[in-house]
Amino acid sequence: MNFIETRGNDGQHPESVTFSEAILSPIASFGGLYVPESLPVLGQAFLVKHLKSDYKTLAKDMLMRFEIDIEESVIDDALALYDTFDDPKNPVPVVKVREDLYVSELYHGPTRAFKDLALLPLGKVLSAIAQKRDENYLILAATSGDTGPAALETFKNRDKIQVACLYPDGGTSDVQRLQMVTEDAANLKVIGIKGNFDDAQSALKELLASKTFKEALQKKNISLSAANSVNFGRIIFQIIYHIHSYLELVRQEAIAIDEKVYLNVPSGNFGNVLGAFYAQKMGLPVV
Repeated sequence: MNFIETRGNDGQHPESVTFSEAILSPIASFGGLYVPESLPVLGQAFLVKHLKSDYKTLAKDMLMRFEIDIEESVIDDALALYDTFDDPKNPVPVVKVREDLYVSELYHGPTRAFKDLALLPLGKVLSAIAQKRDENYLILAATSGDTGPAALETFKNRDKIQVACLYPDGGTSDVQRLQMVTEDAANLKVIGIKGNFDDAQSALKELLASKTFKEALQKKNISLSAANSVNFGRIIFQIIYHIHSYLELVRQEAIAIDEKVYLNVPSGNFGNVLGAFYAQKMGLPVV
């Protein structure tokens, strides 16, 4: 499957790239992104097939439907990182709150950030690609508290990878700040900025789009990438837990298969809700 640009072509970026190229260089022409040219259809047959599947089996099948150009062994190694969650057999418990309300608990990973679900496997995949190509990458991340710890956890001590993580000084919880600033891997750099998360995100986008910055890195034989939701490599892993949560509702007999549900996502979690949107477009019964 190819990935195409969202804002047309400026003559300097490729119009179409593979999955591995899209996650290594997620920014396309005019500050746009690379997104799937088409989406696999996950109909009732797919849902029925995975009613008794564990999380990793479901995840692998969905990834394979995207026909991504990643070796199967790398995918297996990446998904094996879900074994580090509290319950390897069920990394995303779906808990009943009241009769018509269930919560997907996305905080059972090693950093307690819901971003673990996407960033842990992405780190493994991206590092494997970089090593195969024998290329060095600087991964930029901007965080309000969740992305940072998860990104640092997955990329620490990985060959061919360096990370610069921007966070608003005084704008995260003490626990999240300490998770970041106490990381001691040699390939990680954590930077507290004056401002809020929007300022950190703006700085990240400016650096990703900066020709001067990229040229300076190229002189050091370093390419640039990102760990935020601008990278579809993160979104693809976020699609999975929405499908899993739907299947959990069926297993718990809260709904019948093919019955539509509402997905409610906390404000500000754009990558999370974008994953839900893609799941809906792929056929998940979501209102």
